Amino acid sequence: MATVRDGIYLEDNPPRRSQFRRGRRSPVKPVIVVHTAESGTDRSGPDPKAENVSNFIQNRTTAGSYHLVGDADSIIQLVRFENEAFQDGTGSNRWAIGISLAMNAGDWPGLTSSRRDELTDTCAQMAVIAARWLMARGLQAPVARQLTKAESDRTSASGFISHARRDPARRTDPGVGFPWGAFFRSYQQQLSGTGVEPDRDTLTRQLQTLIGASSDGIIGPNTRAALNRNWLGRDASWDSSVADTFINNPNLIKWVQSRLDAQDGFDVTVDGDFGTETETALRQFLGRSGIVAAESYIDLLDQR
Repeated sequence: MATVRDGIYLEDNPPRRSQFRRGRRSPVKPVIVVHTAESGTDRSGPDPKAENVSNFIQNRTTAGSYHLVGDADSIIQLVRFENEAFQDGTGSNRWAIGISLAMNAGDWPGLTSSRRDELTDTCAQMAVIAARWLMARGLQAPVARQLTKAESDRTSASGFISHARRDPARRTDPGVGFPWGAFFRSYQQQLSGTGVEPDRDTLTRQLQTLIGASSDGIIGPNTRAALNRNWLGRDASWDSSVADTFINNPNLIKWVQSRLDAQDGFDVTVDGDFGTETETALRQFLGRSGIVAAESYIDLLDQR
């Protein structure tokens, strides 16, 4: 999997001209616009193109940005998902998430199968990062299907659309050779947790997103405080006023369940319901009360 770089690039490296709008003028929808950056394509070995594109956007004097940009081995978040990136001139900036591969749209036919797979998996990984952010806010993950422009404009839209379909008179990305079938398979596998086990950094960022902490991959004081505010569990000795402070976040419960289910000897249903099965598994895993607060989350992170 590609390495997700720390920070928000266009906040950490302020651009010469504004490249995003703080806040959104319309509610965000589970729609992802797929781009290529037309930055040239690195066909083998280490791939510096995502870094190059990020630097270009920081220094450009015209508007144009994405939420995420990736290459064969790295992903950079340019703009927070709660803000509007300047990705598309046809109106989707207000409500869509934009992801871009740092390559040329016309270069797919000339790639080796291994490079094509790397870039496809990176694109799917970016889509999963966006999908999990949406899910943490009570929205569905984008459905693995291509949308028409008319479909993407609907309030109920869910899915993916190419920049070319949004703006066919001017754009062709991500290219006629973009492997949509392989992309959707990789997206669904990564989203469901099948295939390669996420590394600790990815798991930490997922957890931070779910609890509303800065997604930097570091369990520092602020993240620990947020974890302690988002605790899960119950104890018969507590009175109702304490029980009422529990955070009812199904997606956070799913994260805990998925970490339990990944351990040998545990078979937990990942359904977002903190029921008897999950509570019992937590008590067995932790060797103590089934209460999940900062230290318990960290224990779950550190189990491989």
